[in-house]
Amino acid sequence: MWRKVEAVSGREAVLPCEVGTSDASDMVYVVLWYRNGDKEPIYSFDNRPGRLQASEDRHTIKSDILQGRVNFRPGLLPALHIKPVMTHDQANYTCRVDFRIASSRRTHLSLQVVVPPEEPVLRVGGQRVTDSVLGPLQEGSPLAITCSVAGGVPPPSLVWMRHKKILDDLVESRSAAITVNQLSIGRLTRAFHNARLTCVAANNNVTTPVQASITVTMNLRPIVTRLEAHPKGLRVGRDYEITCTTAGSRPHPNITWTLGNIASVTPLPAHTEHGVNKSTSTVRITAARRHHGQRLTCTSLNPLYPAYPLSDSVLLNVTYPPVATIELGRGVSSVVKEGEDIYFNCNVDSNPPTYKISWYHRGVPIYHGPDNAVLLSGNSLALRAVTRHQAGPYVCSASNVEGDAHSSPLNLSVNYAPVCRDEVGGGGGGGTGVSSSSSSSSSLPPAGGGGPTKVYATGLGQYINVSCEVKASPSEVRYSWVFNNSVTSERLPGDQVFTSPDGRSVVRFLARAHKDYGTLQCWAENAVGRMVTPCLFHVMPAGRPERPVGCAVVNKTYDSLAVGCTPGFDGGLQQTFLAKVFEAVTGRSQVNVSARWPNFTLEGLTPGLDYVIQVMARNSLGDSPSVKLEAFTYKMAENRMRDEQVEEELRSSGAVAGALLASVIVVVALLVVLALIARCIWTRRRLGGLGDPSRRKGRGYAPPDKPGNISDDEDVQFEVPTISLEAHRDPITHIADQAL
Repeated sequence: MWRKVEAVSGREAVLPCEVGTSDASDMVYVVLWYRNGDKEPIYSFDNRPGRLQASEDRHTIKSDILQGRVNFRPGLLPALHIKPVMTHDQANYTCRVDFRIASSRRTHLSLQVVVPPEEPVLRVGGQRVTDSVLGPLQEGSPLAITCSVAGGVPPPSLVWMRHKKILDDLVESRSAAITVNQLSIGRLTRAFHNARLTCVAANNNVTTPVQASITVTMNLRPIVTRLEAHPKGLRVGRDYEITCTTAGSRPHPNITWTLGNIASVTPLPAHTEHGVNKSTSTVRITAARRHHGQRLTCTSLNPLYPAYPLSDSVLLNVTYPPVATIELGRGVSSVVKEGEDIYFNCNVDSNPPTYKISWYHRGVPIYHGPDNAVLLSGNSLALRAVTRHQAGPYVCSASNVEGDAHSSPLNLSVNYAPVCRDEVGGGGGGGTGVSSSSSSSSSLPPAGGGGPTKVYATGLGQYINVSCEVKASPSEVRYSWVFNNSVTSERLPGDQVFTSPDGRSVVRFLARAHKDYGTLQCWAENAVGRMVTPCLFHVMPAGRPERPVGCAVVNKTYDSLAVGCTPGFDGGLQQTFLAKVFEAVTGRSQVNVSARWPNFTLEGLTPGLDYVIQVMARNSLGDSPSVKLEAFTYKMAENRMRDEQVEEELRSSGAVAGALLASVIVVVALLVVLALIARCIWTRRRLGGLGDPSRRKGRGYAPPDKPGNISDDEDVQFEVPTISLEAHRDPITHIADQAL
């Protein structure tokens, strides 16, 4: 292992040698130094004990070129010292140490003798730079500085630095005598003003690098010109002082003021003061009517940059309502594709300034909503990823204390790929299939895509025409159809597809077997592109409808009942709804009503009776299971007046009648016999009562068309069950009536 040792020419080289022993009883006898693998040592140190030589006689120099310059120091850091070291001393050295007991040890060293480079020399345009300051240079001009260094072994590196940051470390040319690095800056920016550029040369880690520096000064343009605290409005006859500040110019700029418009500009006298890096100018104006709508402008100009004036201005004189105009952003067309961004600007001419700018689409206000991709900023409206629903006229309005103003409408057209229309017509072509209602289609999962699903029901061997209609802009579209199910997915041939006169695409579809049922996908494409999700048509076998759901009696009177339901699945066919009304006690049919929607008003009923209502759906393949409801009609007003004294007894009798009805269902035969007996007894007593006028009065009887009143002293104990049977149609009485 060769260890590299670096030394500077003319200084001292130190070549360390490992002389330590592993055994405390051992000791160094002889130290020998060899150069470049020579067999004869160039230096020896004899440390054997018992020798009578003086310490300096123990050192032997056998190389003539090292005489007087070399010395081995066996102290704490044993090393061979060469001073002064010369370039020809650069070589490989080996230190061999012989011990009394241990084997010899060798240390291999490679001495590198470094010659530092001379001081760098800087040149600009071929001329040597003698001053530490360069310039002033023009902002935006190029700069090339050459740094050259003579000498140096090994050849030095040259690095251009600015404030400890490397700008250029690439050496353009190198020879045995000189090394060159040129710093090239294509365009000087103001950041280089007063910048210190340093060329650093180094070829070793021992000596300090040599360097040369230069400071760049520049002529600079103004970077800011600003009107300070100018009034937002001027009043006629008043004096105003307006200040303009400019900064960043070197040398100081010229500041001028002008007042006017494009057609005529008038210079104004001003007072200007210059500071270290800032200049301030003040102009005095007496407001007049002629200043209305004119622009006050402050302009700063560095004479060395006549093509780069910098201005700030303010529009004077207000007091009129706004005038608003709407325009599209730069480079934006009024016809865009869906998904593109669109920008509107609302240009307002007003004084005083507007306090509100509003936007309207089709007369509806537009509000700021980043989540909805609508951005309002100042007088701009941005619509991100515009959709077809955002097409149409846009208007902006501006308001100030003088009034409001609306711009003329700007119409936006949005081209978009085809999408399915909300309503798609269709019908059977020789079969029984018709398109399903929206309620039934929503109950079926989409198949093969994500578009709105329409359901067609048809029988085997029956043709249906499935039509597809889309919306698109431009409206010229091309259609294609795909059929898929769990078995197959295939594109429909052209002979099954034709175009209707109104522009819809129609497929003539036939299911020959159950495996032919599935989903038809209608795809459309225009100049914008292909639709994202197809229109879906689910073809299924036709069946009977499901029963209506959520049925309830929503209203009742003395002679009518109102029933409302929600349609169930229609079985894939057009369905109608039926309502049948039966008397709860007798079972006689009262009303039959059909309708296209399950909402019924059942009229012509008898007052004060209980009813059973059956509601069902029907299509061409049959009826659904029925839904049964129980309800009753109110009594006539005269009956309620007659019976209000015994209302509680009637309710109790109704409960007893309900219990008897349950008994009839369990033991029908026995109840029939009991009913016959009870009816005979009741009829005999009634006939007897009618034949005796005194008894009629005592029992509180009155003809139906002339209600009577029952006095407090009349016997009504037998009359209570009579009223109960007449009002509530006791089941026993009903059965007895049927038997008789």
